[in-house]
Amino acid sequence: MKIAVFGGAFNPPHLEHINMIKAALSEGVDKVIVVPSKNPPHKSCPTSFLDRVNMLNIALLGVKNVEIDEIENEDYNVHYSYETIPKLINKYGKIEFIIGGDSLIDFYKWKNPEEIIKLVQLDVFYRGNRDLEFNKAKEYWQAKGAIIKVFNYKPKDMSSTLIRYNLELGFNDGLDEKVYRYIRENGLFSEYNQMLAKLSNYIYESRFMHSLRTAKYALKVNYDLSLGLDYKKVFIAGVLHDLGKATSAKEDLVKFDIPRDSIDTPIEHEFTGAIIAKEDFNIQDEDILSAIRYHSTGNKDMTTLQKLIYCADLLEEGRCYGYEEKLRQALYEDFEKGFRKCLLSQYNYLKEKGGNIYPLTKIAADYYSNK
Repeated sequence: MKIAVFGGAFNPPHLEHINMIKAALSEGVDKVIVVPSKNPPHKSCPTSFLDRVNMLNIALLGVKNVEIDEIENEDYNVHYSYETIPKLINKYGKIEFIIGGDSLIDFYKWKNPEEIIKLVQLDVFYRGNRDLEFNKAKEYWQAKGAIIKVFNYKPKDMSSTLIRYNLELGFNDGLDEKVYRYIRENGLFSEYNQMLAKLSNYIYESRFMHSLRTAKYALKVNYDLSLGLDYKKVFIAGVLHDLGKATSAKEDLVKFDIPRDSIDTPIEHEFTGAIIAKEDFNIQDEDILSAIRYHSTGNKDMTTLQKLIYCADLLEEGRCYGYEEKLRQALYEDFEKGFRKCLLSQYNYLKEKGGNIYPLTKIAADYYSNK
């Protein structure tokens, strides 16, 4: 009997985790042992071990020849694969070890990888966006004596980090509905509930939903284009970018240190929003505040986070101008060029529309027209 071990944080277990298990069973593996890690050495995992096991049990309902092994729940220590694998061999006999293609590329970073390849065959799922690195890693470890099998099934690109932030926003992207229901019923992935509840009391529902979609789109672009931005910063800036829409009373505006020429213009909310975020939501990070401050006008020499929130506000999936899809495509082809197209298209729209254009918008357009 061929037994393969599939380890991971499973925080949460998503559809591609389950598809990989099913694919392994259809490609020569007789039984899959799923081993959730209790204290992963390479990441923090605040979701309890019990909740992750419960979600795995729900996700695997109806899948035959699968067993969840809670071997890492014996203590609170950090467990490395090279230490856990011998215990599993003692328990099940000869086993194979399932990993993703990205893990094979980064296998040299693991603790004692040379020990692992002496103990088990590596069964690899590769999703095919880093071919050169993957082939080099495969050849390198094979030369070291590793036995490596590559499955035919190529998983869809699915990020647990992205899924967790989408859950914070109330979106289910990539989870079994029963797992999603468990998450909602047990209040998991709800770190930002208070912030979102407070925001919902500041702005109209339609604006609130736009804010959620803006954060979702920004998070996706950050992941898809490997921008390397802190997901927490992207999340908060995206969610709070229109916070200034809550303030309409002019007596309140007087108290804010905002440019006087922005009052009574469509862009006053970006300045007031940054102040409200700092004063009422206790956001002290200037990267986040500046992304809120310039999300409508733009500015010269913008940071990547500022550019991302500017584009996400314009291109989130609820927007429908008639030309948004071309801008989305441009952004994905080249982030910097796509951003400039977004900014300049907005500037040209304002010129065609007529009326006054805020000076900062002109500064931004002039600056990036010459880039």
